[in-house]
Amino acid sequence: MNASPDESDEIRVLHVDDEPEWYGLSQGMLESIDDRITVIGEQNSGAALDYLSSDSIDCVISDYRMPEPHGIELLQRVRENYPNLPFILFTGEGSEEIASEATTAGANAYVKKGGPEVFQLLATQVKQSVAHRRSERRARVANDRLLAFYEQTDGLYILSHDWTILYWNEEMTVRTGYDSEEVLGTQFREVFPRGTQTDLHDTLRKAMTDRESVECDLYYEPHDYWVEIRAYPVDEGLVVHSRDISEEKQHEEQLTRRNQILESFANTVSHDFRNPLSVAEGHLQLAQETGDFSHLDQVATAHNRMRNLIDDLLQLAREEERDQSMVSLHESATRVWETVDGGDAQLAVRDDAEFAAYSSQLRRIFENLYWNALDHGDATSIRVGTLGEAGFYVEDDGSGIPASDRDLIFEAGYSTSENGTGYGLHIVKSLVEMHDWTISVTESEDGGTRFEISGVTFTECDA
Repeated sequence: MNASPDESDEIRVLHVDDEPEWYGLSQGMLESIDDRITVIGEQNSGAALDYLSSDSIDCVISDYRMPEPHGIELLQRVRENYPNLPFILFTGEGSEEIASEATTAGANAYVKKGGPEVFQLLATQVKQSVAHRRSERRARVANDRLLAFYEQTDGLYILSHDWTILYWNEEMTVRTGYDSEEVLGTQFREVFPRGTQTDLHDTLRKAMTDRESVECDLYYEPHDYWVEIRAYPVDEGLVVHSRDISEEKQHEEQLTRRNQILESFANTVSHDFRNPLSVAEGHLQLAQETGDFSHLDQVATAHNRMRNLIDDLLQLAREEERDQSMVSLHESATRVWETVDGGDAQLAVRDDAEFAAYSSQLRRIFENLYWNALDHGDATSIRVGTLGEAGFYVEDDGSGIPASDRDLIFEAGYSTSENGTGYGLHIVKSLVEMHDWTISVTESEDGGTRFEISGVTFTECDA
């Protein structure tokens, strides 16, 4: 389908002919063919140029042979001042030489005068030429506006087909430190020396080769920022729109980290509540079956433990400031055992020492290590002692942990039991690191599991 001006747009045509009857005829014919066309007549080139300088015209129709200057000379003068104005040569003289001369001088069309049917062709040429010019003008305006917008916001540069930088906007200067005078005319690899080693180069090469728009997000390490790259093929080569999305990526990372914290919080709650809840349920059942209400003391203790856990976990989730206090290894390890339903298993605390710790979190360390020995190791004996002046250990006589699994046991979700949550030892490691301590696992003296927590600073030690 041929392009045409919008139906509501007027088309103002200047017809130059030294024979008034011709522009009078064209006026009547063209305006009857399309009521958007308005024809203004002039008898010589000088008057036509004066009119162009004072009024708006969409297209010029000119005779070829006129008093000096003739049609071709008029075309040349029009092109000097109005390079994009449509110009149609409408003449009674027809030859390949004149047609060639007209085309060389920049005429949009060449129409030979004739009968009424010629004016239909002339009207078509006028409308097509004007439509093309208006489309180009709109495209230039849109492009200028787009460039102006990008100049004020995002990075923009243009690459030629041989990867030479043809355009470089101010935002790219701010972002990279290279001004346009430094980069224009240089090769892409000179400005982005490490770009050829990233997805940036592959993305741009794909757009350049396939002549299709592409986009990607990537981190460009040399300038320490995340960018969204969109590349658009153009006649000159490639327009590259580069938007800094570092803040967006940082926000995404924060959301991801927050979601991980929430997931870890939920898993921690479900794990740490399992043990005191099990204790409470067990003693409540005993009280109901035996009528011995002394079991309710253990139920109350378990409920109190769950209440303290809620306070501790909320404090951690809110990242509130916590103060360390001086604790006793013997007292802390023994007190925690009192709330653990160890059945026939025995606890032996061999040493004592004083050190600074978050007392509630230290309690959770012991709880999880005790329950790990009882639930997963089937231990009957658990021992706690010091590692000289370097820290303390918790070991058992259970089934132990294979050497091949010792690097995995602290990972979230890892468990040797089908019913295990896999979070007990992960919680222990997190709480140990909260104190700036370290934890390792090895075999105990009787083939069970031995956890060693080091980096603890004792103020007093009775080993």
